[in-house]
Amino acid sequence: MISARFFLAGEQYTGCEISGHADYSEEGTDVICAYVSATVQTVANLMTEIFRLPVSAAEQEEPALVSIQLKEPDLSGNVQRLFAGLELQLGELSKVFPANIQVTHMEV
Repeated sequence: MISARFFLAGEQYTGCEISGHADYSEEGTDVICAYVSATVQTVANLMTEIFRLPVSAAEQEEPALVSIQLKEPDLSGNVQRLFAGLELQLGELSKVFPANIQVTHMEV
C-alpha cells in the first residue's frame, strides 16, 4: 500500500512523505504507482524548479520514499496551495483505490 502522510502545524502544511508500493499489479505495469509517481514528481518540480519555493525534496528507491519538506516560511502561499493540490489528487485516488493508497495527516 502507498502511504501519503501530510504534516501540518495547525492548518499549515510543513511537508509530506509518500512511501510504499500500490501492489495493484506487477512492478513496471502498476498504473496506481505510475499515477502517484507522476503526480508527486510534478508537484515537487513545481515547488523546486518552477516556483523556487523554500522546500527540500528527496527520494529513495528502496524502500520507496519521497519526502518534501518546507525549510522556511513561504509568504507567497504557493507551498500551501501545492501541498493542498497534491493532497486533493492523492485523496481522490484513495477514494477509488482504498486498498492501494492511504492519505493521513500528522500534527507536528
